[in-house]
Amino acid sequence: MANSKWIWLGAGGLALAMGIPYLINLNRLSVELETVTKVSIYKVKLDGVELKIDVILKNPTNGSITIKYPFVKMMSEGKVFATSEVNDQDINLKEFSQTVLPAIFIKLSWINLATTLPSLLKKLRNNEPVNIQVKTITTINGRIPYSKEDNIAIETKG
Repeated sequence: MANSKWIWLGAGGLALAMGIPYLINLNRLSVELETVTKVSIYKVKLDGVELKIDVILKNPTNGSITIKYPFVKMMSEGKVFATSEVNDQDINLKEFSQTVLPAIFIKLSWINLATTLPSLLKKLRNNEPVNIQVKTITTINGRIPYSKEDNIAIETKG
C-alpha cells in the first residue's frame, strides 16, 4: 500500500516535470505568434462595398504549431460593423515559417453602413481615409486562445 503511494507521487512528479516545460513553450508560442492584417476596398458597387482582408501568420519560434483559421472582427467607433465567417480549418505552421491565408472577403451594404456607422459611410463617400480596428481571433494547438487588435487606415482611391 505504501509503495503504491510512492509510485503515484513519482508519476505525478514526472508528469509535472514534463508538463511544465510544454506549457511554458505553448505560452511562448502564443506570445511570439505574429499576425499581419491588411484591409483594402476590393469592390464598390451600387448595393455596397466589398472589403478584402489579407492575413499573414508568422511563427518565429522553434516549435511547430497548429492554428485554427482566424475569425476577423471589424470595429469602428466602438461598434462591430462586420465579421468574417467561422471556418473550422486547421493551419499547420512549421517552426520559423510564415503562411499567407487565402483572402477573406466581407460584403457591406450601404444601408447597413448608413444605419450603424453613418460617419464611416460619409468618409467612404468623400474618399477620406477610414480608420478601423481589426481584431484577429484564433486558437493555438486547440487550447491556447490568441487575439490581436490592429488599428488600420483604409485609403480609398477614387
